[in-house]
Amino acid sequence: MPIHVSETELLAVQDKTNRHLRLRELLLEHSSEANMVVVTLPIPRKNIVSAPLYLAWLELLTKDMPPILLVRGNQTSVLTFYS
Repeated sequence: MPIHVSETELLAVQDKTNRHLRLRELLLEHSSEANMVVVTLPIPRKNIVSAPLYLAWLELLTKDMPPILLVRGNQTSVLTFYS
């Protein structure tokens, strides 16, 4: 079964899609020769962005790039130390 992103959804999140396109341009310009790139994982808003569109954004950011580590926090400060 093919996965489909509707035209309505694409229009509704056009600004976010353009932002991801611009981020890709900047990653290619500044990080295409890096050994590894660390990027904050974009977090989709529930019931606004479908899973297929979200995965398309991730594919857009990472395709033909050096290895990329997508990281995400939970907005909680943590202090880690070893004694």
